[in-house]
Amino acid sequence: DADSLALTEALVDSLALNEALVDSLALNDALADSLALTDALVDSLALTDALADSLALTEALVEALALNDALADSLALNDALVEALALTEALVDSLALNDALALNDALADSLALNDALVDSLALNDALADSLALNDALVDSLALNDALVDSLALNDALVDSLALNDALVDSLALTDTLADSLALTDALVDSLALTEALVDSLALNEALVDSLALIDALVDSLALTDALADSLALTEALVDSLALNDALADSLALTDADADSLALNDALVDSLALTDALVDSLALTEADADSLALTDALVEALALTEADADSLALNDALVDSLALNEALVDSLALTDALIDSLALTDALADSLALTDALVDSESDSLTDSLNSSDSDSLTDIDS
Repeated sequence: DADSLALTEALVDSLALNEALVDSLALNDALADSLALTDALVDSLALTDALADSLALTEALVEALALNDALADSLALNDALVEALALTEALVDSLALNDALALNDALADSLALNDALVDSLALNDALADSLALNDALVDSLALNDALVDSLALNDALVDSLALNDALVDSLALTDTLADSLALTDALVDSLALTEALVDSLALNEALVDSLALIDALVDSLALTDALADSLALTEALVDSLALNDALADSLALTDADADSLALNDALVDSLALTDALVDSLALTEADADSLALTDALVEALALTEADADSLALNDALVDSLALNEALVDSLALTDALIDSLALTDALADSLALTDALVDSESDSLTDSLNSSDSDSLTDIDS
C-alpha cells in the first residue's frame, strides 16, 4: 500500500504494480520502458513530460489517468475501470481499449484528446459517454462493437475513422480533415459534418437518423443498404454521392455542388435540389415520392426503371432528362430550360410544361399532356 508514488527525472526499465493499492502515481520527466498495472487500484495516474514505451492496465481500477506532454508507444486498457482519461499534447502510437468499462457502466465519463498525436485509437466492446478530439491528429480511429453517446472531432485530422457494429448517438465533425470515414452496421442518431473535409464517407448497412453536411467537402459519399431519415447537404461540395439499396426519408441539396448523384434500388420519400449544381443525377430502379429541382443546374438527369410520384423542375436548367421504363404520376416543368427530354417506354399520368423551353422531346406515352409557351414539342404520342 502506498499513498503516493512519484518518479521524477527517473529512468525505469520496468515498473509493475500487481494487486497494489496506490492513491497517487506520478511520472514527471521520467523514462519508463514498461509500466504495467495488474489488478491494481490507483486513484490518480499522471504522466507529465514522460516517455513510456509500454503502458498497460489489466483489470485495474483507475479514477484519473492523465498524459500531459507525454510520449507513449503503447497504451492498453484491458478489462480496466477508468473514470477519466485525458491526453493533452501527448504522443501515443497505439491506444487500445479492450472490454474496458468505467464506473457507472461507462468506459470513461470523459475521454478527451487535446492537441494530441495518436497513431491508432481503437475501442473494442467499449462504452464511452463522451469522446472528444480537439486539435488532435489521429491516423486511425476504430470503434468496434462500441457504444458512444457523443463523438466530436473539432479541428481534428483523422486518416481513418471506422465504426463497426457501433452505436453512436451524436457524431460531429467540425473543421475536420478525414481521409476515410466508414460506418458499417452502425447506428447513429445524428451525423453532422460542418466545414469538414472528407475524402471518403461510406455507410454500409448503417442506420442514421440525421446526416447533415454543412459547408463540407466530400470526395465520395456512399450509402449501401443504409437507412437514413434525413440527409441534408447545405453549401456542400460532393464529387460522388451514391445510394445503393438505401432508404432515405428526406434527401435535400441546398446550394450544393455534386458531380455525381446516383440512386440504385433506393427508396426516397423526398428528394429536393435547391440552388444546386449536379453534373449527373441518376435514379435506377429507385422509388421517389417527391423529386423537386428548384433553381438547379443538372447536366444529366436519368430515371431508369424508376417510380416517381412527383417530379417537378422549377427554374431549372437540365441538359438531358431521360426517363426509361419509368413510372411518373406527375411531371411538371415550370420556367425550365431542357436541351433534351426523352421518355422511353415511360408511363406518365400528368406531364405539364409551363413557360418551358425544350429543344427536343420524343417517344413518350402520357395520359394527359398540358403545354404552354413551349419552344417545340415533337413526336408526342398521347
